[in-house]
Amino acid sequence: MLTMDQKIILAIAGVLSTVIIGVLVTFLYWVGNNVVDLKTDTAVITVKVEENHKMLSVLWDDFLEKKNGNLARLDVQASK
Repeated sequence: MLTMDQKIILAIAGVLSTVIIGVLVTFLYWVGNNVVDLKTDTAVITVKVEENHKMLSVLWDDFLEKKNGNLARLDVQASK
């Protein structure tokens, strides 16, 4: 037979274990949710970077064509 003190201790232990499990589950849910958000944000940033690269490549090629006479050429042989 359990004494009143033992019953109180068991009740407190049960409540504490329930609270600890609840906090742990909530924390794991929060971490999982943030990982999904991070992956989504990363995918959006990747698309934006690819679009910027395409746009800047065209602008850079246009710049090189216009400034071709003023740029150092790497494919020319040095004179002897």
